[in-house]
Amino acid sequence: MHFTASSTPNPNAMKFTADQPLFTDRIEIIKSDTPASPILNGLIHIEGIVSLFGYHNFLTVCKTPDAAWDGLLPKIENLLAEISNPF
Repeated sequence: MHFTASSTPNPNAMKFTADQPLFTDRIEIIKSDTPASPILNGLIHIEGIVSLFGYHNFLTVCKTPDAAWDGLLPKIENLLAEISNPF
């Protein structure tokens, strides 16, 4: 599965669009949640990530204002590379 990262109007959010469907339904995850998916669980527990929103073929990752995308992107991309089936 291939992802394209793109910025959003919110500087604390980044959209990751997949080349195929990711989700069968909408997902919303906040820091205090424990998602069943190890990948989503890993993403939400990256320090600096506060929420995830996903629908169809995209995932939006929101960070804290003080977290830097330069440090977060490699961690996010490594976890996204593990996705082989829709959630």
